[in-house]
Amino acid sequence: MINLKKIVIPGIVIGLIGGTIIFILAFSYYPEKHVNINLNGNCYEFLDNAYENYKVLQLEKEKEIKELQIQAIGDPKNIVPITFSGSDRDTNDFINTNNINITYKKPLDNSSTIIDKTILKGTITNGALKKLVNNSSNNTEYFSKTVLFSLGIQSNSHITSEESLQISKNIDQFIKNGIKKIIDNNDGVKKAECRSKIVYEGT
Repeated sequence: MINLKKIVIPGIVIGLIGGTIIFILAFSYYPEKHVNINLNGNCYEFLDNAYENYKVLQLEKEKEIKELQIQAIGDPKNIVPITFSGSDRDTNDFINTNNINITYKKPLDNSSTIIDKTILKGTITNGALKKLVNNSSNNTEYFSKTVLFSLGIQSNSHITSEESLQISKNIDQFIKNGIKKIIDNNDGVKKAECRSKIVYEGT
């Protein structure tokens, strides 16, 4: 089983294996505006509106993960270790607009003129973190995606293993419900050959 405390890089999806009924969710990205979905052995291709709804679901998933982690951490005064990765501009904007205690900041590759990626580590109070995540919904789409996909909460003593397991279960069900809803809407959804690369399992 996956311990959510170890999940700090945005874009990683949580899987959980358990029970007698196994659902398989798998996502294999096609170029541009397509995604292949494997739900319990039934495969679909999401196009147009279905694909747009899928991208919204991924953004909502990232916010849901962080909100559940913040809730588990509890006291607004608790210090939370975080990571952030993005372009040099995005990283500096993140630092300038938030009260972050920086412990590490380094470009991914100083010798490259092609790669523009900076890794940031630091700490923030849980109260400030909650405000940051909540504000992501009220800002521009670019800001929301930058924060929600680039921000990660590192392992910390405030989240117990039991709480991590429950968060994993909640997110697993959250993703399944969202995908089922997209399929049921049947707007831009069609049957497809299974081309899964990443498999999610759960009850």
